[in-house]
Amino acid sequence: MAANVAKALVDVPDFLRLGLMLALERRPTEPRGRAVFLQVRDIARQRTAEVVRELFPDLAEADVQILTGYALAGADGLFVHREINGDAVDLVAVFELHARLLFDAAPVCRPRPLSERPPAAFASIVGTH
Repeated sequence: MAANVAKALVDVPDFLRLGLMLALERRPTEPRGRAVFLQVRDIARQRTAEVVRELFPDLAEADVQILTGYALAGADGLFVHREINGDAVDLVAVFELHARLLFDAAPVCRPRPLSERPPAAFASIVGTH
C-alpha cells in the first residue's frame, strides 16, 4: 500500500501539492477545490483507519484515530520533503519506512503518562528525563 501511494504521488504530485496549499489557506469564501480536496482526504483517512483496524483488531478506537492521523501527517511531511529536495528523495523507500515504523508503533501508540518514564535512550529523544 505504501509503495503504491508513493508511486502515485511521484506520478501525479499536483493534486496533493495544490490540495495542501488550498487546505492551509484560510479565506472568507473557501474555493470549491478545497472542499473537494478535504473530501478526498477524508476518504483516505477512512481507508487508512480501516487498514489499521484490520491489522490491529484489539487497538482501541482512540488509538486507531491517533495512528491514522499520524500516518497521514507523516505522509504529508514526506511528500513536502520530496517536493523540496526533488529526485534526491526516494519517495517509495521513505514511504515503505514510514509504513514499517507505523506498524511497529501501533501497539504503543497511546501516549504514556509522564509518570511512566520511557527508557533512557527514548527519553533523550522525546525530552522526558
